[in-house]
Amino acid sequence: MIDSLILFFILILIIPFVIAQIMPNTKCLIAYTIVFGSLALWLYYDYITTPTYKQGNGFSYLFGIAAASLFDTSIIVGIINRTIVLCIKSTGYKINIWLIVSLVLLDVMLVVLIFPALLEVY
Repeated sequence: MIDSLILFFILILIIPFVIAQIMPNTKCLIAYTIVFGSLALWLYYDYITTPTYKQGNGFSYLFGIAAASLFDTSIIVGIINRTIVLCIKSTGYKINIWLIVSLVLLDVMLVVLIFPALLEVY
């Protein structure tokens, strides 16, 4: 059971990030940002506007909040990462291994910084 929960959280974190990384140009990235960003904002707005007596409690509620936070975090990090790569490519800079390593470290830092902040908000 724990293995399937870990796999679920990893998929929730990876899928929106990978979708953002395969966007070929800025127009597609803007469309992705509008669609998935709207979804993330709707999830956040729905949580904020729900009265506390209608909110859940227990393990399932915590599980859902953690999954939504990871989903929001992966959308934000994916959009930021792809925007950086597209901006660097547009200037004519060739992408090398050190840029990829620094972007991976940036992604790790953003997940570490954003995920606890989203959990506190929820």
